[in-house]
Amino acid sequence: MLVWLNGRVVDARRARVSALDRGLLHGDGIYDTWRTYDGRSFALAAHLRRLTAAARRVELPAPGAASLWETRTRLLLRRNGLGDGAVRLTITRGDAGSGPAPDRRARPTWLLTVRALPANLAALQTDGVAVTLLPFARDAGPSWGDVKLVGHASAVVGKLVAARRRAFEGLYVTPEGLVPEGATSNVFLVERGVLCTPPADGSILAGVTRDLVLDVARRAGIRTRETPITVERLRRADEIFVTASTLEVVPVVRLDGRRVGNGRPGPIARDLQTGYRAAIARARPRT
Repeated sequence: MLVWLNGRVVDARRARVSALDRGLLHGDGIYDTWRTYDGRSFALAAHLRRLTAAARRVELPAPGAASLWETRTRLLLRRNGLGDGAVRLTITRGDAGSGPAPDRRARPTWLLTVRALPANLAALQTDGVAVTLLPFARDAGPSWGDVKLVGHASAVVGKLVAARRRAFEGLYVTPEGLVPEGATSNVFLVERGVLCTPPADGSILAGVTRDLVLDVARRAGIRTRETPITVERLRRADEIFVTASTLEVVPVVRLDGRRVGNGRPGPIARDLQTGYRAAIARARPRT
């Protein structure tokens, strides 16, 4: 795999950063991930706005113009032989001192990577997945829930726990019994025809796909509510699904081994999958 590192396209196995890079030592960095279709980025401007806001929070340089990163993304996709894929831009503070606080200014590290999508993504979207409730909340805490920080141990452990339980995704549970989001996704439920998802109040990552799904739902006349979701409400839900830029809309058919609804993807999830794909089609340039 080839990566773009600090202005150069290099083999990932030969790419090098300093052993004192603060992203390695302290997780002192941010990132964002977006999806490409036929070699073009989808909703890139929205992802870069979120990354710019995160950069401002942690005093890192802003990523700059979307057109610049679109050019680099297309180059990297082409060099890796990909069209549909997942792209990640990571920014760290670089070698700015090994203590907890930076003690000098340094050139930041800029890393752009691409990867293929899961080979079974279409099957996941069609058949649905199993998820599990995790015995912990996200480690970023409520003040940093809306920033994609490089160091996110809870997501790594959450995915490990989910895999051991033969689940596709793990859903965080707070000490108060709330389910704010998944390890790498936003969560939605349907109860009595109303689409519900936790509010983007700074305690969760305000997903770009989450926002687009809410917009698609409202345009389709589906009632929506941004409201805290408890474990009890999730277990009683008629439908559950998770969203992420690389996954789009993935229905949940089992929660901790128990069927969700009738054990098959529900009608609202299906309608939103269709609406989401229509939004993608509208965003593509006409040829």
